[in-house]
Amino acid sequence: MRSFLLAPGLRFNDCVFSEPELSASWMPPACAGLIAVLARDPAWAPKPFRPLFFGEFGNDTGRACESRRWLRAAAHNLYIAVLPLPFSTSGQRRALRHELVSSYNPVCQVEAAPSADELALKLDQLEARQEEQNAQILALLSNMAKLFEPQPVAPRRPIGFRPQLTPAAAPAGSRGS
Repeated sequence: MRSFLLAPGLRFNDCVFSEPELSASWMPPACAGLIAVLARDPAWAPKPFRPLFFGEFGNDTGRACESRRWLRAAAHNLYIAVLPLPFSTSGQRRALRHELVSSYNPVCQVEAAPSADELALKLDQLEARQEEQNAQILALLSNMAKLFEPQPVAPRRPIGFRPQLTPAAAPAGSRGS
Protein backbone atom coordinates (compact mmCIF):
# COMPACT_ATOMS: atom_id res chain seq x y z
CA MET A 1 0.00 0.00 0.00
CA ARG A 2 1.32 3.40 -0.96
CA SER A 3 1.22 6.21 1.49
CA PHE A 4 1.62 9.75 0.32
CA LEU A 5 2.75 12.48 2.61
CA LEU A 6 0.71 15.61 2.13
CA ALA A 7 1.54 18.91 3.67
CA PRO A 8 -1.15 19.99 6.10
CA GLY A 9 -3.12 22.94 4.88
CA LEU A 10 -4.61 24.24 1.64
CA ARG A 11 -2.70 24.64 -1.58
CA PHE A 12 -3.49 27.58 -3.85
CA ASN A 13 -1.17 27.65 -6.88
CA ASP A 14 2.28 26.94 -5.40
CA CYS A 15 1.40 28.38 -1.98
CA VAL A 16 0.53 26.10 0.92
CA PHE A 17 -1.66 27.94 3.40
CA SER A 18 -2.28 26.75 6.95
CA GLU A 19 -5.19 24.52 7.90
CA PRO A 20 -8.42 26.55 7.90
CA GLU A 21 -9.73 27.64 11.27
CA LEU A 22 -12.93 29.44 12.20
CA SER A 23 -12.73 33.20 11.91
CA ALA A 24 -14.02 33.67 15.45
CA SER A 25 -10.96 31.93 16.91
CA TRP A 26 -8.38 33.25 14.45
CA MET A 27 -5.47 35.27 15.79
CA PRO A 28 -3.22 37.12 13.31
CA PRO A 29 0.37 35.86 13.31
CA ALA A 30 3.25 38.04 14.39
CA CYS A 31 4.93 38.00 10.96
CA ALA A 32 3.78 39.29 7.59
CA GLY A 33 1.98 37.11 5.06
CA LEU A 34 -1.17 36.42 3.10
CA ILE A 35 -4.62 35.55 4.36
CA ALA A 36 -7.34 33.54 2.63
CA VAL A 37 -10.94 33.92 3.80
CA LEU A 38 -12.75 30.69 2.99
CA ALA A 39 -16.25 29.26 3.00
CA ARG A 40 -17.15 25.59 3.25
CA ASP A 41 -18.16 24.28 -0.18
CA PRO A 42 -18.51 20.54 -0.85
CA ALA A 43 -17.98 21.09 -4.60
CA TRP A 44 -14.34 22.03 -4.01
CA ALA A 45 -11.74 19.29 -3.77
CA PRO A 46 -9.58 17.89 -2.26
CA LYS A 47 -10.68 19.96 0.73
CA PRO A 48 -14.13 21.55 0.73
CA PHE A 49 -13.13 25.21 1.10
CA ARG A 50 -13.77 27.89 -1.53
CA PRO A 51 -11.68 31.09 -1.37
CA LEU A 52 -13.77 34.22 -0.92
CA PHE A 53 -10.99 36.75 -0.40
CA PHE A 54 -7.19 36.93 -0.55
CA GLY A 55 -5.53 39.65 1.48
CA GLU A 56 -2.15 40.61 2.79
CA PHE A 57 -1.03 41.68 6.20
CA GLY A 58 2.23 43.14 7.32
CA ASN A 59 3.92 43.88 10.57
CA ASP A 60 1.27 46.50 11.34
CA THR A 61 -0.66 44.97 14.26
CA GLY A 62 -3.29 47.71 14.24
CA ARG A 63 -4.51 46.76 10.80
CA ALA A 64 -4.47 43.08 11.72
CA CYS A 65 -6.70 43.77 14.74
CA GLU A 66 -9.13 45.76 12.56
CA SER A 67 -9.37 42.86 10.11
CA ARG A 68 -9.94 40.47 13.02
CA ARG A 69 -12.90 42.55 14.24
CA TRP A 70 -14.32 42.64 10.69
CA LEU A 71 -14.01 38.86 10.37
CA ARG A 72 -15.73 38.20 13.69
CA ALA A 73 -18.59 40.48 12.74
CA ALA A 74 -18.93 39.07 9.21
CA ALA A 75 -20.06 35.52 9.85
CA HIS A 76 -19.49 32.52 12.06
CA ASN A 77 -19.12 30.08 9.17
CA LEU A 78 -16.08 31.74 7.59
CA TYR A 79 -12.68 30.10 7.84
CA ILE A 80 -9.22 31.63 7.73
CA ALA A 81 -6.03 30.17 6.28
CA VAL A 82 -2.68 31.94 6.54
CA LEU A 83 0.47 31.86 4.43
CA PRO A 84 3.29 33.28 6.57
CA LEU A 85 5.88 35.25 4.58
CA PRO A 86 8.14 36.56 7.36
CA PHE A 87 10.86 38.31 5.34
CA SER A 88 8.78 39.51 2.40
CA THR A 89 8.24 43.04 1.21
CA SER A 90 4.82 44.52 0.69
CA GLY A 91 5.44 44.51 -3.08
CA GLN A 92 6.15 40.77 -3.06
CA ARG A 93 3.04 40.06 -0.99
CA ARG A 94 0.91 42.28 -3.25
CA ALA A 95 2.19 40.53 -6.40
CA LEU A 96 1.46 37.09 -4.94
CA ARG A 97 -1.99 38.22 -3.82
CA HIS A 98 -2.78 39.55 -7.34
CA GLU A 99 -1.61 36.24 -8.81
CA LEU A 100 -3.92 34.29 -6.49
CA VAL A 101 -6.86 36.62 -7.19
CA SER A 102 -6.41 36.28 -10.95
CA SER A 103 -6.12 32.49 -10.66
CA TYR A 104 -9.10 31.80 -8.38
CA ASN A 105 -11.45 34.79 -8.95
CA PRO A 106 -12.75 34.97 -5.37
CA VAL A 107 -16.30 36.32 -5.17
CA CYS A 108 -15.38 39.20 -2.84
CA GLN A 109 -12.71 40.49 -5.22
CA VAL A 110 -14.50 40.35 -8.57
CA GLU A 111 -14.35 43.68 -10.37
CA ALA A 112 -17.68 45.23 -11.25
CA ALA A 113 -18.69 44.76 -14.87
CA PRO A 114 -18.81 47.99 -16.87
CA SER A 115 -22.22 49.39 -17.75
CA ALA A 116 -23.61 49.45 -21.29
CA ASP A 117 -22.91 53.20 -21.58
CA GLU A 118 -19.26 52.70 -20.61
CA LEU A 119 -18.92 49.87 -23.13
CA ALA A 120 -20.54 51.99 -25.87
CA LEU A 121 -18.15 54.86 -25.10
CA LYS A 122 -15.13 52.54 -25.26
CA LEU A 123 -16.40 51.09 -28.54
CA ASP A 124 -16.79 54.58 -30.03
CA GLN A 125 -13.24 55.46 -28.93
CA LEU A 126 -11.89 52.27 -30.50
CA GLU A 127 -13.73 52.94 -33.77
CA ALA A 128 -12.40 56.51 -33.91
CA ARG A 129 -8.86 55.25 -33.30
CA GLN A 130 -9.28 52.60 -35.98
CA GLU A 131 -10.49 55.18 -38.53
CA GLU A 132 -7.49 57.39 -37.73
CA GLN A 133 -5.10 54.46 -38.13
CA ASN A 134 -6.76 53.44 -41.41
CA ALA A 135 -6.24 56.96 -42.76
CA GLN A 136 -2.59 56.87 -41.71
CA ILE A 137 -2.09 53.48 -43.37
CA LEU A 138 -3.67 54.70 -46.62
CA ALA A 139 -1.42 57.78 -46.59
CA LEU A 140 1.64 55.55 -46.11
CA LEU A 141 0.58 53.26 -48.95
CA SER A 142 0.02 56.18 -51.34
CA ASN A 143 3.46 57.58 -50.47
CA MET A 144 5.01 54.16 -51.02
CA ALA A 145 3.28 53.91 -54.40
CA LYS A 146 4.94 57.17 -55.43
CA LEU A 147 8.34 55.56 -54.85
CA PHE A 148 7.60 52.91 -57.48
CA GLU A 149 6.32 55.31 -60.16
CA PRO A 150 8.73 56.01 -63.05
CA GLN A 151 10.80 59.06 -62.28
CA PRO A 152 10.95 61.89 -64.84
CA VAL A 153 14.11 61.74 -66.95
CA ALA A 154 16.03 64.98 -67.39
CA PRO A 155 17.41 65.73 -70.90
CA ARG A 156 20.90 64.33 -71.26
CA ARG A 157 23.89 65.83 -72.93
CA PRO A 158 25.17 63.96 -75.96
CA ILE A 159 28.15 61.71 -75.41
CA GLY A 160 31.47 62.75 -76.95
CA PHE A 161 32.93 66.04 -78.19
CA ARG A 162 30.79 68.08 -80.55
CA PRO A 163 31.87 71.61 -81.16
CA GLN A 164 29.11 74.07 -81.54
CA LEU A 165 29.31 75.77 -84.89
CA THR A 166 28.20 79.33 -85.28
CA PRO A 167 27.15 80.71 -88.72
CA ALA A 168 30.17 83.04 -88.82
CA ALA A 169 32.57 80.20 -88.22
CA ALA A 170 31.13 78.03 -90.98
CA PRO A 171 33.52 77.46 -93.98
CA ALA A 172 33.00 79.69 -97.04
CA GLY A 173 32.83 76.88 -99.54
CA SER A 174 29.88 75.39 -97.89
CA ARG A 175 27.59 78.08 -99.34
CA GLY A 176 26.10 77.21 -102.62
CA SER A 177 27.64 79.67 -105.25
